[in-house]
Amino acid sequence: MASITKGDITWTDIQEPTSTEMALLARDYDFHSLDLEDCLSPRQLTKLEDHGDHIFITLHFPGQIGQDVIVSRQVSMFLGKDFLVTMHPSNFNAFSSLFQACRDDETERSGLMKSSAYLAYKLIDRSIDDLFSILDNVQTSLRSIEAVVFVEVKSSASAINAARRQIAILRRIVYPLGLYLPDLIQTQKFSKEDLSIYFSDIRHKIGKVSGTIEEMREMVEIYKDTDFVTSSNRTNNVLSILTILFTLTIPATVISSIYGMNVPLPGGWDFGVTGPLSYFGPYTSLLVIFIAILVPATIMVAYFKRVGWF
Repeated sequence: MASITKGDITWTDIQEPTSTEMALLARDYDFHSLDLEDCLSPRQLTKLEDHGDHIFITLHFPGQIGQDVIVSRQVSMFLGKDFLVTMHPSNFNAFSSLFQACRDDETERSGLMKSSAYLAYKLIDRSIDDLFSILDNVQTSLRSIEAVVFVEVKSSASAINAARRQIAILRRIVYPLGLYLPDLIQTQKFSKEDLSIYFSDIRHKIGKVSGTIEEMREMVEIYKDTDFVTSSNRTNNVLSILTILFTLTIPATVISSIYGMNVPLPGGWDFGVTGPLSYFGPYTSLLVIFIAILVPATIMVAYFKRVGWF
């Protein structure tokens, strides 16, 4: 829990808030106990409440762990005329980096802490800007899927499912932002400067983010359908080839089964009584059987090709 003061504005930043910090805030400020509880709530509520002398804001922004895991990170703000209290995870760089800059650089401090409303705008704007890097990573994954999904060599189902999960999480987190960020215009009462153009820029950015997520959602659905169709075609082709090969072996199976029986048959051994056919030497029976096998197989191949099976 650290604070920076510039003129009449005090910025108090709390990383990884606990009940201890909530007790200190309840002592020093007239914050509602339910709002303080929401700062620690695991239910991930998104809301903006105007209490007259201050505004309570709870927002959620996506964060990326590695290349595949996207999680929701909650940030909370109490915004008044001469103060701003922010609470966030320690690894939420958008808030941490700006707080560090204000603490170490007088120029940054003067530029950012013109009013509590402007400072809140800059924090939210930086958080939204970080969203675009996450979107770029997901789009890179989609481009790698696109490079292989139309090649009928192997399935991309696992990569597609991972991308669908990322997009679903992003959509669940970003959708409430589009609902509540327009209400930031209420913070204008804590600033002498007209901030409407800044809040309009935030709305445009979150609209761009939402539109990009919807585009990625449509693309990954196309990739899913394409992968399903190509996988089905590949399976059908394999089954067709195996079926044709099996069909061609039916004559050989039938003939070998007949002449494999231990009974005297024309053209086969008769246990020394007549012997095999010998018109073309000792292999006459073998040649006759091969011809009997190949003739129907050739006829079936010609028929299958005629009807377009392959």
